[in-house]
Amino acid sequence: MKSLTVKIITGLLSVFILTTIGNQIYYRLHDRHDTEEAVLVTINEDIPFKGVIIRDETVITYDGEGVLDYAYPDGSKISVGNTVAEVYPSDDAIVTNNKIAALDEQIEALKTSQDPGLTQSVQPETIKQNLDKEYKTLLANIVSQDYEAVSRSKKSMSQALNIYSIATGTDDNYDSTLKRLTDQRNALAQNASKATGRITASTTGYFVSYADGYEDKLSKKDIAYLTEKDVKNAIKKKREPEKNAIGKMFTDYSCYIAGVIEADPRITDGAVLQMATNSSKNIYDVKVVSAKTTGENNEMLVVFSCDRLDETLVESRVKSFKLIFDEYQGIKVPRDAIRFRGLDKGVYVILGKDITFKKIDVIYEGDDFVLSKNTAKEDYLLLYDQILLEVVTNDEARQLDVSGSRENSG
Repeated sequence: MKSLTVKIITGLLSVFILTTIGNQIYYRLHDRHDTEEAVLVTINEDIPFKGVIIRDETVITYDGEGVLDYAYPDGSKISVGNTVAEVYPSDDAIVTNNKIAALDEQIEALKTSQDPGLTQSVQPETIKQNLDKEYKTLLANIVSQDYEAVSRSKKSMSQALNIYSIATGTDDNYDSTLKRLTDQRNALAQNASKATGRITASTTGYFVSYADGYEDKLSKKDIAYLTEKDVKNAIKKKREPEKNAIGKMFTDYSCYIAGVIEADPRITDGAVLQMATNSSKNIYDVKVVSAKTTGENNEMLVVFSCDRLDETLVESRVKSFKLIFDEYQGIKVPRDAIRFRGLDKGVYVILGKDITFKKIDVIYEGDDFVLSKNTAKEDYLLLYDQILLEVVTNDEARQLDVSGSRENSG
């Protein structure tokens, strides 16, 4: 008897499960509702553009013979009378002198590393902590692609390792290494050529080792008269630099950046914005000096002022910039799917065979869509919900047990 009852119950359960699955398959196959799956979307509002850097620049010329070895990196501040570049008879002469300078640096570092006054007073544990710190700094500089800082970190680590070896007794001294490096240095020095001339700065300012021919065409005093054509020509057309130009100087570290940009209501006279380049992770604070519509292609001619100077802003006249605005991440909702239930703004979603109203929390509005905040609240639109795009009639809503009144919203 019990066996028969179990069989009956098992059979009923099987029928119920098969019926449920069949219904789901049926509704899937016969569902004529137009839907769109709720997906996560990131909207980045950065505005890219080609920018022209404008300063008051004075070209430096040299009409002599020989090859130049520049004494400073581009963007360095140089005082009047300082050597901008040395003149050598050939490239090989420059290479040889650079090797001698590198050996001199290594020799001096090793002498410092075995100085008894330093190695006897320093604690090995302190050196080890410094090594750990320098190692982390080195990794950070590699990630940020700051190669000058990478070189400095490597030198600091090498110096610390040398001191640590002497302080802990791993090495007694570096005398043999010092002799080998000194012999190399002296052998190079016997065949080295001295500089045949020097070019000095005629004024105090910032030096750049190139000229592009626009030094006399683009200056700060001409900003008020700058046209869209001027900017586009500077971007597209190369000019021949002044004859015998070997670089230029400018006295003010600030600059203007001009570009033709897609018109945007956030770019207005006096607005303070942030800007970045494609070749660096540096962020620059800039101010809109002027923003004028050009009348073509919904564009505007914008001039920014920037009170900052680094190697990135002096390596070329034209740079790829981007204005940095907010980034939004949320669930994409077609604007045509938005409905109201009372005062609640939301959408209808299909859950199985039921239609349910779910609220949305709008964080961004596009032309034909909005982004709703991604949340785990069940009464709000969730990721992968099936958003109903069509209008649901009152009769359908009552049939599907959907409560509340609705007003369509575009």
